[in-house]
Parts: sequence; C-alpha cells; structure tokens
Amino acid sequence: MSEKRHVIVGLDPGSTFGIAAVGLDGRKIATRSTMGGFSDAARIIEALGTPSLVACDTNPAPEAALRLASYFSCRLFVPRQSVREEDKRLVARGAGTQNTHERDAYCAAVFAYRAHANKLRQIDALEGLEHGEKDRIKHMLLRGVRVQDAFMMLREPDAKPEAYAAKANTHMKAASSDELRSRLESLARENANLRISLERLEEEKAALLQRLRLLENGVRQSVVRDSEYRKLRFQLQNAMNRLAWRKKKGTAHYQAPAKNEEPRKKEAKPAAESEQINNLGEQELDLERLVAEYRKARR
Repeated sequence: MSEKRHVIVGLDPGSTFGIAAVGLDGRKIATRSTMGGFSDAARIIEALGTPSLVACDTNPAPEAALRLASYFSCRLFVPRQSVREEDKRLVARGAGTQNTHERDAYCAAVFAYRAHANKLRQIDALEGLEHGEKDRIKHMLLRGVRVQDAFMMLREPDAKPEAYAAKANTHMKAASSDELRSRLESLARENANLRISLERLEEEKAALLQRLRLLENGVRQSVVRDSEYRKLRFQLQNAMNRLAWRKKKGTAHYQAPAKNEEPRKKEAKPAAESEQINNLGEQELDLERLVAEYRKARR
C-alpha cells in the first residue's frame, strides 16, 4: 500500500487507553485497548492509518486527547456535552467492542463522523473524481483545509498554472509549477495548523470560563455562609448580654434578712414567686396565720 488509509480516531484515555478507528465512510475499521500509555497508543494509531480527525466523548477534553491530536497535527472533536451512558450503549450495540474503553472510543469516533457526515457525503457525490481523490479531499477537509485549497492541492504537478500565475507576484511567476504547488501546500498546512491552534485556544478558554464560574459560585456561597455566621453570632451575643443583665438585676434587688426582722418579713415570698402561685390557680394563703400557728405549736 503506497499510502495509508485515512481514519477518524476515537480515544478514551486513562490508565487503559481505548482506541477506535472509523473510515471516512463511517464504517468501523478496528478497536484496540492498551495499558502502554501515550507512546503505545500513538504506535497503534499509526498502524491503523493516517488520522484525519481525533475525537473524544467527554467535555472538557482529556489532556491526553489534546496531546495525541497535536502529535498527529489533527483537529480534536469534542462533543458539546459528555456523551451519556445510554447513548454509548445504543451506538456500540453490535460493534464488537471488548471493554468499556473500546466502547467509549468507538462512540467518540462515530459521533465525530456524524458531526461531519453531510460534508463528507457531498464530496462522495461529486462526479469526475476517483475514490482516492475523494478520500484525500475529505481528509484535508477534516484537517481544517478549505475546500478551494483542497482542490488546488489535489491538482497534478504538471497542471497549467497560468490562471494562478497571473495573480502572483514576479517571483511566483518565475517559479516552476512544482515550487508553486509546494508553496501552496505549505500555506494550506500552515492555515490548517492555525485553525487547529485557534480551536484549541477556544476550548481552553471555554474550560477556564467554566472553572471561573465554579470558583465564583464557591466564593458566593462562602460569603453567604460568613454572613449567616456573623448574624447568628450577633444574636447569640445579644442573648448572652440580656441574660447577664437579668442575673445582675436579680442580685441587686435581693437583700439579706435582718436579724431582728419579724417572721412575716423573713418568710415573705418574692413578688414573682407569688405571681407564679396565683397563676397555677391555687387559693391565696394566709402566711402570717400559718407562721403564728407554727410558733404556738412549738411552745
């Protein structure tokens, strides 16, 4: 095989890497899993084909997925929100995956293909192009190359460049068609890489904004808790102050009985206690009479 096939690669990174390769027609090519880490995952992907697109099934994207996309100079497909378990089971049903890592990687590749399926089918419907030419155009589109640039890069080296040379500068007019094509391919690749970098920066920006929102919510909740704490502490202090004031007031109003004081004064009940007796519904007692009878009995 002179040129490797182009594939959409799905990844489920972790202690075990799940890897899946899907063709640009959406058909499954292979699923693999490895515990060999990043380097072994890259080796497996290279053996399966040339990645046109790398995909994951979670949002935000794992760091290992970003690294592998950068390693293969590919765009990284990230779903708007992490794929649900139920959707994964439906997509992977009958796909022959060996474990959940391969299942998640396969689902990532399938969802990435579905996101670009309309564009890829339009290329398949074009007439006058061979299968290999269509495959190469689809590969470049998934890598971020514009359609115009993709068709220009597809031209044979001996194609007449007169229409383009008329708009070029003096140096470009003097260059050979091979040099023009090489320069064009270089610019197209640079443009694609810039698009990939821009997308990654947008993804990092979205992740940082999400983290900032979480931090703001945490700070807001902390402020509310502190406010409630200060309010309860203030109420507790007021209650303690009122309690101390009442105790102090009760002590000030209390006086020790004199030695020569009459028995009635010695046995007199505080006003508050008398009120409690009355409130209980008991009959009012003649304390003086009871004391006199008691003293008389002692004699």
